[in-house]
Amino acid sequence: MDLDFTCIECEITADVTVKLVAVLYDALRGFETQFRASCCSTGQQSCAFCAEAAECQYQTVFAQHVSSDPEIVRLHQKPSLPYSLHVNWPGANTVSVGIAIIGRAVNFVNLFHSALFRVVEAGVCAVLSPDAYVLNSYCIDYQGVRHLLNSSAIVPKSVIMLSGQHVLQNSVHSDRVRVSLLSPLRLLSNGSIAHRFDFGMFFRSQMRRCSSLYAYYGTGELNLDFVSLSRAAQNIDVLDDEIHYTQPLWSKRQNRSGLTGTAECAGLVEPMFSLLRLGSYFNAGKGAAIGLGYHKIEAA
Repeated sequence: MDLDFTCIECEITADVTVKLVAVLYDALRGFETQFRASCCSTGQQSCAFCAEAAECQYQTVFAQHVSSDPEIVRLHQKPSLPYSLHVNWPGANTVSVGIAIIGRAVNFVNLFHSALFRVVEAGVCAVLSPDAYVLNSYCIDYQGVRHLLNSSAIVPKSVIMLSGQHVLQNSVHSDRVRVSLLSPLRLLSNGSIAHRFDFGMFFRSQMRRCSSLYAYYGTGELNLDFVSLSRAAQNIDVLDDEIHYTQPLWSKRQNRSGLTGTAECAGLVEPMFSLLRLGSYFNAGKGAAIGLGYHKIEAA
């Protein structure tokens, strides 16, 4: 039982502005189109009648076929896409656009790398001239250390493959955690988007997401006591809550509004911390694939 994944980032060094970040977030919405362009050999406008559809990498990644196992369908319904994108703006002169590639999709890491480069270059060139920025790509290890990738090389030979089981088994438990929501988190509560942070809701969402990714893209399902963990999550104390529902500076769209900020949570039981660490690689909530719900988890 395991779930392989890999994380790569493209980093832009330039005079970064809110406008550039906004353009990059919008560019992420075109990731699927850029992936198709990276792998399509026929040039057809539609995949509907393509003779190569059965062997097409694009179809393999984006078809989201429902499982033939009725129990998996009952528990998880339609699978998520096997990747999650993010934009990170840690400093005035640096912004990175990253992707976690999940499960069997790691077999197409070259195509993901190409599509990510296309997205970033299209976004950056819309704001900056080609000589106004430096663009490098990296692979990320378990400690968050970045290893430079040569974009002209064969990427699979240099990427670092990560293991979901390694994260779960080697994360030292902490009963206190700091949750940092770095892009808007959009969780459904009674049919509408939640306007306040609730640890139980957040944890259950991440537990379902990790479980679904394991079921559809891993080598077996997570062995968890979902009922007990869900009950325990209701008793977690949320301290120093600085999470608010806001519309991000980089977007004028209401459907990008969500929860951002930080909070400390106390009283976690095993394996809550390790599950949250694993889930942080895959974003959270609605729009996780295109960069929403990007967050960090740290022992507090």
